[in-house]
Amino acid sequence: MQSASFFSHALVEPKHPFSIADLYFTSNPFHSLSNAVIPAVVLFSSMIGIGLIGLEDKERVLGTLRVLNASIVRITRFIVSLTPVGVFAIGAVTAGTMTPETFVRLEVYFITFGAASLLLAFLVLPLLVTALTPFRYREVIGIGREALLTAFVTNNAFIVLPILVERTKALLQQRGLLSAESDSAAEILVPIMFNFPNAGRLLTLLFVPFAAWLAGSSLSAADYSNLFAVGVPSYFAKAQVALPFLMDFFGLPHDLFQLYIPTTIISGKFDAMVTAMNLLAFALLGAGAMGGFLVLKRRRLLAAGAIMLTGTAVTVIAVRMILDATIDTAYHKDEALRRMHTPRDMSSAIVHRDRITVQPEDTASRTLTLAHIRQRGTLRVGYDPANLPFSFFNLDGELVGFDIELAESMADSFGVRAEFIPVEWPELPEMLADGVIDVMPGTWYRPFWFPSLRLSAPYMTGTMGLAVRDEHRHAFGSIAALRRSRGLKIGVPLDTRQVEYSMRRYFGDADVEFITLEFWGPFFEGEHPELDAFLVPAENGSAWTLLHPEYTVVVPQPDPVKIPSAFGLALDAGELVDAINEWVVFATNEGMIQRSYAYWILGQGAEGKQPRWSILRNVLGWID
Repeated sequence: MQSASFFSHALVEPKHPFSIADLYFTSNPFHSLSNAVIPAVVLFSSMIGIGLIGLEDKERVLGTLRVLNASIVRITRFIVSLTPVGVFAIGAVTAGTMTPETFVRLEVYFITFGAASLLLAFLVLPLLVTALTPFRYREVIGIGREALLTAFVTNNAFIVLPILVERTKALLQQRGLLSAESDSAAEILVPIMFNFPNAGRLLTLLFVPFAAWLAGSSLSAADYSNLFAVGVPSYFAKAQVALPFLMDFFGLPHDLFQLYIPTTIISGKFDAMVTAMNLLAFALLGAGAMGGFLVLKRRRLLAAGAIMLTGTAVTVIAVRMILDATIDTAYHKDEALRRMHTPRDMSSAIVHRDRITVQPEDTASRTLTLAHIRQRGTLRVGYDPANLPFSFFNLDGELVGFDIELAESMADSFGVRAEFIPVEWPELPEMLADGVIDVMPGTWYRPFWFPSLRLSAPYMTGTMGLAVRDEHRHAFGSIAALRRSRGLKIGVPLDTRQVEYSMRRYFGDADVEFITLEFWGPFFEGEHPELDAFLVPAENGSAWTLLHPEYTVVVPQPDPVKIPSAFGLALDAGELVDAINEWVVFATNEGMIQRSYAYWILGQGAEGKQPRWSILRNVLGWID
C-alpha cells in the first residue's frame, strides 16, 4: 500500500538509538518500572530473585514483599472491576470514530493474525513435537483438540491448563512412556510456561508492523530484529503494557493503540488457541527431555523443517492473494489535501491568477504606509500557487493554505481586504520595490534576502529535510552517513546561497554535487531522475508526498537545520514592518498561528467533520 502523511513533529524529533544495554540493564529500576521498560524490569527482578535464593535471612525481605504484594493485589482487583467499563468506552469511541477505510484495513490484521495462528497451532508446533519425539502428528492434534477448542471458544487459555496436563499424561501412558520424571515434567511445565512469553502472546507482536503499515511507515528489515529483541522479553507483561512501550520504541502514533483493544475480541480467541497448543508442545518436549525419549534424527528434523517452510510459504502466498482480492489499497490522501477549505470566510478577498499592472499612483511614494494601504482598501499579498500547504488552489479553484489564511487575518486586522497576487521568487525584491505587492509571507530568514528585503519577526520555524524515494529513505537519515556519501546529486531550490548552511550542516565536505532548480515540484513529478534527493523544508515536502506517495521526507539526525519564516517587505517599508511585527505578537499569543499550523500543516483540516456514530442518532433517531 502506498501511503503518505502530513507533516508530524515526530519527523524532526531525534530517534533514540537501539541499545541492548539501556533496555536490559538499568541503573534505576524505579525509572524502568514507571516507564514500562519491561526487559530491564524482568532482568532486574530475576537477578534479585536469584540473589535471594542463597540467603538464610531472606524471610525478613520476603515478609515485607508479601504485605506489599497483598496491597497491590487489592488495588489491582479494584482496577480490574473497572476494566469492563473502560473497554466498553474505548470500544464505543473507536467504533464511533473509525472511518470505513480504517475498518477495512483492520481486515489486514485479522486475516494475517488468523492465518499465523492456524499455521502455528496446526503445523509448526505439532511438527516440532513430532520431529523430536516418537509421537505422530495425529496423536498430538488428537489430544489437544478439546483444549484448543475450549480455549478458542472461551477466549481463555488459563482454564484449560488442567486439561493439558491430563491429556499429556494420557498420551504418555498410552505410549508406555509415563515415568516419575515425565509425569513431574507434565505437572510442572504447563503452569510454569503459562507465565512466560509464548507463541500465543507473541502473535500480538503483529500489531506493531500492522500499525506501522497503517501509519505509512513500514518497518525495515533491521526493525524486525529489534522488534524481537525488545518484544519477546516485554511479553513477560500483558500485551496491554508491552504494546504501548513497543509503539513508543518505534515512534508509532500512540492513538493507534486504541484500535488494539477492540480487536482482542476476535484476535484473543486465536491467541488463546495458540497458547494452549504452545503449552501442550512444551509439555511433551519437556517430558521427552526428562524421560529420555527425545528423538534426534537428522532426517526427521529436515523433513519437519521442509514441511514448515513449505507451509509458511503457502500461507504467505495465500494471505497475499486474499488481501489483494479483498482489501482496497487505492490511494486517496491526495484528494484529502486538494479538498481542504479555509476555516474562515474569505469571500471579501481578491484573488488574481495573473500578474496585475500597477497604477502610477501606487508607486508615486516610495514609502509604503498603513494610511496608504487603508486608502487603497487592500493589502497586496504575494503568493506562490504551488507552495503546498502554504498557498495552493484546491479542487474548487479556491486559493487556500496556511500563509493565505494568516494574510487574510492580518488584512482584516488592518481594516482592509486581502488582495492576492502571484509571485515568482526570483522577482520578489523587484515586485516589492515597485509596489506590485506589499508583503510576501513564507520568506525564509536567510542572508540571501538581507540586501534586497526587509523581514518581519518570524511567525513559524520549519525544518530542512531531504525528499527522497521511499526505498532510499534509510540512507539519508543520519548526518554522519551523509558526510560519508560519494557521488550523490542533490537538488536545491532557487539559489544555493539560500540553503548554504543546510548544505554544510548535512553534507560537510562530502563528494556531493548540488544542482540548482527554481522549484522542487518537477523533482516530485519525476522530471529529474538524475537527482538522488532534494533539499526541501519538511513541512512543504510532506505535503508534496501526499500528492506523490512514492516519495518521503527524511530529516537527518541529530540537530537538524531550522528555517524561520517571516513576511518579506520592501526595504523602505518601515511603518508596515512595525505593524506586521505587532500583528505577529498578537496572532501568536491569541493562538491563531498555532491553530492554522495544526489545520494546514499537521493536516487537521483534511479530517472529516462528520459527527461520530451514535445509537441515539443513527439507530433511534432521537437527535439530529
